[in-house]
Amino acid sequence: MSYSHSIRTSLNLKDLNIQFEKDFCKDTIIKGKTAKAYYAKLTYTPDRCPNCGMKKNGYSIIKHGYKESRITLNSTTHYPTYLFLKKQRFFCKACTSTFSAETKEVARHCFISTQTKQSIAIEAADKISEKDLAKRHHVSVSTTSRMLTLLGEQYKLNPEWLPEHLCFDEFKSVSKALSFIYMDSKTHQVIDVLPDRKLATLRMHFGRYTYSARLNVKTIVIDMNTPYFTLINELFPKAKIIIDPFHLVQLISRSMNQTRVALMNSYRTSDSEEMKHYRKLKNYWPLVLKKEENLEAFNYTYQRLFKGLKTQRGIIDYLLTLGDTFQVTYEFYQRLLYAFDQQDYSLFMDCLNTAPKGLSSYMKTSLRTLKKYQHQVKNTFSYPFTNGPLEGTNNKIKVLKRIAFGFRRFTKFKTRILLSCNTIQN
Repeated sequence: MSYSHSIRTSLNLKDLNIQFEKDFCKDTIIKGKTAKAYYAKLTYTPDRCPNCGMKKNGYSIIKHGYKESRITLNSTTHYPTYLFLKKQRFFCKACTSTFSAETKEVARHCFISTQTKQSIAIEAADKISEKDLAKRHHVSVSTTSRMLTLLGEQYKLNPEWLPEHLCFDEFKSVSKALSFIYMDSKTHQVIDVLPDRKLATLRMHFGRYTYSARLNVKTIVIDMNTPYFTLINELFPKAKIIIDPFHLVQLISRSMNQTRVALMNSYRTSDSEEMKHYRKLKNYWPLVLKKEENLEAFNYTYQRLFKGLKTQRGIIDYLLTLGDTFQVTYEFYQRLLYAFDQQDYSLFMDCLNTAPKGLSSYMKTSLRTLKKYQHQVKNTFSYPFTNGPLEGTNNKIKVLKRIAFGFRRFTKFKTRILLSCNTIQN
């Protein structure tokens, strides 16, 4: 085994035509930094002339000196690493032209190795800024930017395919407007990202899919954004709409909290006794939204506002005495939470149909919304799909955006999102 083979193995070079010189590696100064410089030659016997296509016959193509190129490799022990490659030049007697030897290790007219480009593409999926990515590979920021642009071109829409189960959601993008994202509910694979969530944009995008592809979609998980209902009814004839369970619980929790705030503000007066009620309603808001079964009933702790020992259950019992509407709304809220927790649709509908009198106006509004979308809510109880994976992806996008110090162009942001989520286009 030759020493050239060992060097090629250590540098992860596959071309056997690259032969290293005897004094193959030196420490040198390049661009003001200490770097590792490797020296090699690239030579072989060409089969034909790439300019005229004439096959080599005897001395029709002869060697014609060397041309040295400085090629950027992946760093070695955190030092910039370069390959000074002397490429064989050839002269074709048929067309009197010259050409250089080529290798798969670096593209024609390029001075950055293929393995460096591959490393940039792999690490672009990490949460890292373009400037740090360029610094790590000892290339310019424009090079990494150009690489990301090329990577973005591989993510093209396949109009013939859509998964059976989808999730729709939105996130804050490069502008103040919300961008749209959707994924496969089963595999959690991000399919595409759109610059906004306007109905016209969504119609245009999903209209590019064939009718058979849209017909293949069976369920779509959404929040209660009205344009989504319109879009699904128009373009996905067989898809069942599932409202994300988190947004349903959030709907009634927000109504319960608004009821508490309204009661709390009614006690904000100059009377000292009423201000005590105000402070208690303000301080113990997490207990009001908590599931009743999770409240501590026997663990007594000192409560400053009560100036004594109290359990969480005891605090709630006290707060419920401060307003009849608050008490009725709280009990109804707990019944709905229990129905959600037990995944019992019949119990949930029974709660809606037997809603007590005296509910707050906020909870009545939520009640009308739940009744309006009761068929979609039924699908929520019937299917195991949620927007949880998509919300996790959105959180990852926020982290990526913050670490990258923001993005000016949506196309570049989209490419980073698809790379980071390991998107595979079918």
